[in-house]
Amino acid sequence: MSLQKLTAELYSLFEKEDFAKCHQLLAPVKIELIKHNLLVPTAQNTLTSDQVNDIKIAQRILEIGALSSLLTNDYLGFENYFAQLKPFYSNDKIHNLKKPHLNTDATKIISLYLLYLLSKGSVSQFHVELESISNSDQYNVEEDKYLRFPIELESNLMEGNYIKIWTLLKEEKKLPCKEFTHFVTTLVDALRLEIAKSLENSYASIPISNCKNLLYLPQELSDSSLEQMLRDSVDVSNWKFENGTIYFNQVEQENEVDNEKIIKNVLTYAEQIESIV
Repeated sequence: MSLQKLTAELYSLFEKEDFAKCHQLLAPVKIELIKHNLLVPTAQNTLTSDQVNDIKIAQRILEIGALSSLLTNDYLGFENYFAQLKPFYSNDKIHNLKKPHLNTDATKIISLYLLYLLSKGSVSQFHVELESISNSDQYNVEEDKYLRFPIELESNLMEGNYIKIWTLLKEEKKLPCKEFTHFVTTLVDALRLEIAKSLENSYASIPISNCKNLLYLPQELSDSSLEQMLRDSVDVSNWKFENGTIYFNQVEQENEVDNEKIIKNVLTYAEQIESIV
């Protein structure tokens, strides 16, 4: 099948949200892109307007590949497609690098990649990517609705503003696009992990019922189920569950933790928890 027909079929499947079939079709499409010298933008294949148009189509194919991989939980594929898209996004024949284009498919995919890094705890790589886009005139991280979301999320996470993170994640109307919902569960788990660390650093003990509230978990969850859930997702080797209370056997650390801000934030979202869960 020709590249033109393959591309038309890929677009149709993507519009129907049949991401699994998109994923299958992408392999022969990419082979055709290689045959037509369109898989990577170069000085030689961006000389004319027709060539640039073909390269833009190739970019869109790779964007569909990135989104289809993400939405079928192929995260390695998503990473690979994102890496392949970088030369397209930074090519001055395809994009005006001196003028920010707000709320585009490019900034959506970049934002999804930033969320992906946050969801797997790769904060250092998150900052590498953030520095790259912040230093480019091509992006406006403060005005772009897609880019602003993961940056605000990470900022609140670093500051311990957990109530803001919960609101951002759980109110669907606040999400810039439906694709962002793909990371909500993973990011909520990451949020609970951070809260658990804060509790361990801030208290000697805490009632289990309070812990459920602070971790945004229902009171109906049994104490034994909570304990098992925490043991599966958090290092609770220093925690003791006894008679409705969690005791934290705190270990001395070389660097002191600034608990004042943590405690203030914990108390803030504790006061508001009843209106949220």
